[in-house]
Amino acid sequence: MNRRCLNCMEVFQVPTGYENEAFCCPFCGHMEGTPPKEIYHLYPGVTLQNRYIVGTVLGFGGFGITYKAWDKTLGMVVAVKEYYPTGLVQRVPGDKNVIVYEGNRRKEFFSGLSRFLDEARNMAKFHSNPNIVHVEDFFEENNTAYIVMEYLDGISLKGYLKQEKGKIECELAVEIIVSIIDALKDIHASSILHRDISPDNIFLCQGGAVKLIDFGAARFSDEEKEITRSIILKPGFAPPEQYQSKSKQGPWTDIYALAATLYRCVTGVIPDESVNRVVEDIVEAPNKIDASIPEYLSTSIMKGLALNQDMRFRNVEDFKKALLNQKKVLDVHVELKKRKRKRIWGIALASVILVAGCITAFGIYNSKKKAVVLDEATVTIWVSVDDNETEEEQIQMVKDMSEKFLEDQSAVSIEVYAFSEDEYVDKLKEVAGTKDMPDLFESDGLDADILEYTIKVEDVYDYIDTDEYYYLKEYKKDISKGKQMPMGFNVPVVYVRRSNDIDISTIEVESYEQIQGEDCYVSPMYADMVNNTFSCQLDESLQTMDDDTAMSMFASGDITYYVASLYEFRRFNEEVVGLYEMRPIVTDSISGEFANKWSISSEGNEDEIQASKVLLSYMLAEGPQKIYHISNKNTIPLNKAAYDQFISNNGKFEIINGYIDKLDLGK
Repeated sequence: MNRRCLNCMEVFQVPTGYENEAFCCPFCGHMEGTPPKEIYHLYPGVTLQNRYIVGTVLGFGGFGITYKAWDKTLGMVVAVKEYYPTGLVQRVPGDKNVIVYEGNRRKEFFSGLSRFLDEARNMAKFHSNPNIVHVEDFFEENNTAYIVMEYLDGISLKGYLKQEKGKIECELAVEIIVSIIDALKDIHASSILHRDISPDNIFLCQGGAVKLIDFGAARFSDEEKEITRSIILKPGFAPPEQYQSKSKQGPWTDIYALAATLYRCVTGVIPDESVNRVVEDIVEAPNKIDASIPEYLSTSIMKGLALNQDMRFRNVEDFKKALLNQKKVLDVHVELKKRKRKRIWGIALASVILVAGCITAFGIYNSKKKAVVLDEATVTIWVSVDDNETEEEQIQMVKDMSEKFLEDQSAVSIEVYAFSEDEYVDKLKEVAGTKDMPDLFESDGLDADILEYTIKVEDVYDYIDTDEYYYLKEYKKDISKGKQMPMGFNVPVVYVRRSNDIDISTIEVESYEQIQGEDCYVSPMYADMVNNTFSCQLDESLQTMDDDTAMSMFASGDITYYVASLYEFRRFNEEVVGLYEMRPIVTDSISGEFANKWSISSEGNEDEIQASKVLLSYMLAEGPQKIYHISNKNTIPLNKAAYDQFISNNGKFEIINGYIDKLDLGK
């Protein structure tokens, strides 16, 4: 009888009659039946997905355990990474299932679970790149999740450096880093940052291949704007911007880590932490530590390690050329002086051509609608506040959205008032048709008797470029003749409850039939969108309960499919975080709706009405749209640049990209 060793995965023969005995592997010496090193690890022999036979542990840390395993389907060794955040879960020794602690730790567990699956998706995108570890599969089981990866036989760069007494030859070090650069080309081209490059996460395989591993800290890049990210870093290898939860990060962020890794390889020294360097920079150039390091390489490394991100290489291809001595690189200090001189000359030159520039600008400006200089006016703004917000937060949001407008229009001031959703409409009804009516206000869901005292919003189009927005050009006629200017749009989606029985990451709803049954619920609030999308009248039995009851049943697992809209994302994230996946509807045409509508009162004076029109156009710009939608709302920005950021801020939103070309907002 043949038996597979669960440590080395080799097959050895068991004598007849001794099939029930434990044997020592003749290849690696592993004794069968040996329990795992830690009692919470899976025991060798456990099968996942009826396909992967778990072997011994390759490594483990605070967030997961990686096992060697055998893929029965493909007949090969794989590595299986299990999401197991210590402190949030426990496991009975010998049992497969993870027990998640209650309370805040439960929310933290499922939030991490979502990031763990995002890691798998990020890695899976690069299956064709030979320098990135390949993801073969990922799934949820045993109340947690797993990533199946190619098994790498070799040693980490960290282990290799230790083996080589701290440092390696420059030629070999550059060869390794260039391989990682070739991996990062694809990663950065997909607008993803690795954010955790270090000797720990570079693997040197038998046969010479170099692989970038561990995408647990990977996030979408935003090269132009500051956005909030979790702080995940390795001291000595992370640039200053990575120590801030809100910062501008891009390819240069990974380049700093690459340069720090190369510095470690050729000098044997880990660079001082970047936050310490900001106070006092004691990091010496590599050729000051080891005179045998070529000057061009030393200069290239220090440019990659520049504390000022603008002084680093802007992309990995430029860094690669510098490391291969194909591109001349100035010393950082010399380049900084040169830039300062260039800036002084630039200011002088700008003064000389100012008049010509003004004439040219006037020509360009005149080709569009001439900008207005507003007269003195005070614009009164009203907003509603839901249960997840405070009045102070909403007032500050509007002030932040109006900041650029107030800079450009110094004669105008604003007064902002916020009211709870319960009293907002009643307050508007009280003042409708009087001088106390707000000049500019949120008007979603208002009755015609209030909108009677508002103006048409067609003039707002005079101050915006419709090419910068989704749908404003296509629906200009309908919007212009109305009295509400939308800030965003909303779409139907399906929230699917996690279980071991279905792979929710692949579910797409193609027909009405898929959302019928006892385990389905359609929120009445979005029934019209759903009806129009499927060109049918939904069965009323799908809406026999209220949303709160349905949410409770969804949390307990009695409802699997909860059909609502993207607007409900925040509620799902608060009440059932980690228990769901948001999945798309993939019909030929999808019915959506304009949302976050604003109106302008007709009861103000001429200056107030004009100022309100221009202010509303400013609030549609990229910056204010990001403030309004990303920070405060869950509908989708109309501004294309803000939309891109909105989608990249949460991997779940990527499904909306499939809606853009087939969305009908006119029903």
